[in-house]
Amino acid sequence: MKATNMTAKYLLISIASMLILVSTSHLNWAQDTAQSASKDKAAKLRKSKLEQQFVSIDFNNVDINVFIKFMSELTGTNFVVDQRVKGNVTIISPSKISLEEAYKVFELVLEVHGYTTVKSGEVVKIIPSPDARSKSIETKLRQESAAPEDRVVTQLIPLKYADPVEIKRLFTPLVSKSSVILAYPPTNTLIVTDVYSNIKRLLKILKEIDITGIGQEISVIPVEFADATKMVNLLNTVFKRTGKKTKGVQEIVITMVADERTNTLVVLGSEIDTLRIKRLIAMIDKDTPRGKGKIHVYYCKNATAEELAKVLQDLPTQQAGAPKGKQAAPVVAGKVRISADKATNSLIIMADKEDYLVLEEVIEQLDIPRSMVYIESLIMEVDMNKILNLGIEWTVFGQTSIDGKETVIGGGTQEGLPQVTDLFQKGLSLGLLTEPINIAGFSVSNITAIVNAVKTDDDFRILSTPQILTTDNEEARITVGENRPYQTRSTTDVSGGGTFESFEYRDVGKILKITPHVTEDRLVRMQINLEVTNIDRASTLTTSSTLPVTQKRTVDT
Repeated sequence: MKATNMTAKYLLISIASMLILVSTSHLNWAQDTAQSASKDKAAKLRKSKLEQQFVSIDFNNVDINVFIKFMSELTGTNFVVDQRVKGNVTIISPSKISLEEAYKVFELVLEVHGYTTVKSGEVVKIIPSPDARSKSIETKLRQESAAPEDRVVTQLIPLKYADPVEIKRLFTPLVSKSSVILAYPPTNTLIVTDVYSNIKRLLKILKEIDITGIGQEISVIPVEFADATKMVNLLNTVFKRTGKKTKGVQEIVITMVADERTNTLVVLGSEIDTLRIKRLIAMIDKDTPRGKGKIHVYYCKNATAEELAKVLQDLPTQQAGAPKGKQAAPVVAGKVRISADKATNSLIIMADKEDYLVLEEVIEQLDIPRSMVYIESLIMEVDMNKILNLGIEWTVFGQTSIDGKETVIGGGTQEGLPQVTDLFQKGLSLGLLTEPINIAGFSVSNITAIVNAVKTDDDFRILSTPQILTTDNEEARITVGENRPYQTRSTTDVSGGGTFESFEYRDVGKILKITPHVTEDRLVRMQINLEVTNIDRASTLTTSSTLPVTQKRTVDT
């Protein structure tokens, strides 16, 4: 029973303690609320008192500290005076004014003497004006209405159209030496530290000049050495705004256009931006050092300059004013001119450095040593009364393998060969034979051996053994023959004046054209054209005509 009573007693004590805590918390909250309301009420009463009471503040050469003490007693304000605050005050006020107006006069007097007030809680500090900008002064955001007091504040002024740097230059003479004006271009904002009354005056001025199109002017800037179009591209990159556009702030745009005819820049922008552009152009527009200009000379080592120039001139380039759409992607961006000098086998290229580097890389890939092909050929007539295993060999810097056998290219006349009449037409033919080559029982492996073999045989008549050295993909031509007269017309004068004959000269002989094509694997593909023309003496004698009869045989492969 005793323990139960003790427990109940402790419980009552705990509940009582909780009630006391709750009551205390509620009391503290109530006191805070009451104090806040009391402060607001006191401020209203103080303002009403300042507006209703009238005083006379007529002073003649009074110490400024005495004047400060007078205002402290009159308004009930606590002042902390800097020891550097000194001087005498003279105020002429024949009529009485309200306490509110008296406080304005007090701040004006301090401003005239180079001092200002800085509020810090319930205390107002009086310090020299130059020190006010580094103290905890009040800061106004945006364009809030200025308070009536002439005290120092910091005002942030966002600009819609005007350039903050230009506005700073314009406003600097309108503020005192102790005031501060800062321009912040990224957000197009002006920061001013000055007394309220002057800031209010600046805001009125700014309202009239911060309008669309303000400060824009057109300037023409000549470019002496650089290319105007490329200069515009560079400047647009430099002056391009990368930051986000601030809400309510109009972005200032600088317009630049290049005039290619006069190589000048037309700039639309503010005076400050135009000066920046001019300074930047003066730094960039320099004469190119010797050897680093637009004219370049490339000496061809293997290729022919004239042929290489034709290839390079067909490369797609970016032409000025070209219509946009589907077209070949330009290899070079600027204007390029290429000409060849035959005497020195060189290319003269007029282009910018970047374009020339692109062209030089292409030229180096084309100006490479080309394969040379040496060809031995044998052109002969064969008497078909005997069946022979005939072949003609062209040795092409080594051998060509076909189906595992060393193979050469050859041809011949197959008239009267019963074994091959199904393979070739009568006349001159061309084909492939594997070496060694068997002719009339002789086994030979080159042209010289073939010639030596057939010289002793009356069934063979050698017409020609030309040798040709040519370049890969280049046509080689050999002509062996004579220029014979051909009678084209014969006229007899009926009056007995005689016979008149007309002749023209034609080539009669052997014409061999060969174009080799060498692959990357060193295989050779031959393009051959052979034409054999001669006088058919038997036919000419049989017809008893003065007009010769010509035989012509050709092979194309």
